[in-house]
Amino acid sequence: MYFFNKVLYSMTKSALKMYLSAVSMFLISGCTYSSDALFPSLFGSDAQEEMAAGDGGFSDEAVPALGSTNFEPLEISEGGNTGTFVGQKVATFRSELAQLQASIRNNNAQLQQIRGSVINNALQYHKVIGMIEAKLQVGTTPGNPQMFGMLQSAQSNIQTMNANTIALSQLSTRVQSDAANTTYLADSIKAAYGISGAVDEDHRQLRILENEATQTSILINSLLTEINSDISRQQQYIETAKNYIVDLSSAIKAGSYGVDNAPLTPVKNSAVSFSGSKAGISGKPLFVAKFNKSNVKYKDGLKRAVSSAVSKKPGVMFDVVAVSPAKGSQLSAAAAKNNATQIFQDMIEMGVGAEKINLSAKTSGDVTSSEVQIFVK
Repeated sequence: MYFFNKVLYSMTKSALKMYLSAVSMFLISGCTYSSDALFPSLFGSDAQEEMAAGDGGFSDEAVPALGSTNFEPLEISEGGNTGTFVGQKVATFRSELAQLQASIRNNNAQLQQIRGSVINNALQYHKVIGMIEAKLQVGTTPGNPQMFGMLQSAQSNIQTMNANTIALSQLSTRVQSDAANTTYLADSIKAAYGISGAVDEDHRQLRILENEATQTSILINSLLTEINSDISRQQQYIETAKNYIVDLSSAIKAGSYGVDNAPLTPVKNSAVSFSGSKAGISGKPLFVAKFNKSNVKYKDGLKRAVSSAVSKKPGVMFDVVAVSPAKGSQLSAAAAKNNATQIFQDMIEMGVGAEKINLSAKTSGDVTSSEVQIFVK
């Protein structure tokens, strides 16, 4: 079953409470001689047989859940005019509370509209992603322009999803202002008990308004909490989606998910093993190429690093390590290996003997996008 059909199944099963956010495509990446701060983790599909199991190809963590609350304030009690100064204050408080409740209704309506837009746009996005994945599963021509065209379509959906995240942030700011105003109103109502010249009816109405203001304050803060929770989940999803698009781009360049060049040694628990040696890699890498966007320009930096190492020690040995996120997909691991293989070939073209280069692969919880690390020994 293709990816999109499974996502659609997952979305239906959750009664549209599943919440997909998205992203702008741009990521900062590059090459460095040191272990710089790394970038967001990859999000990818599971293996085809896992997708066929019926979970939509997503874990609960990979697909953030939208809040489902519909925020509707209670009606404000009516009260008669007592003719006192406190009675006039009560009328003013009641009017201010009504305005705050109207604001809650407006903000709630916008929240539900944004959620609908997120879900609709996400379905379109994953439909395109599913088409790309299905084609890559069977293989296609390297650098297929039609595949890149579909990837651009997915990027457009991502930009719309990112706009939805911005809209939620703006909504959060407005709700924060309402929360502060509600707290001020509740304090003003409490202070009115101390005003001289009130009648019993004034205090009875104040007690009712105080209770209603408290309930309104609780509702506004609940609305704010849910909006901020949605924003947080979207931001996390944005980071993973960014890297997944980058990995898809790498796979499209290759025409498939697989690695058909030099073999790489798989490792476990982030400990790199080498043929004929039990020593692990440690210390600061000579060079790091971070593949968290398309068309990473690393060759000049790689050449300088290799030349420097060879000039200092002509018989130097190089360990080229393909690193993928520990929680990444099979696609992210394959992309890291493809990148390491390319760097292996680049180094040979620079004059380094193949016998002086050890290739290996590992996963790491310290990285959030695929990269290649080069060590010397």
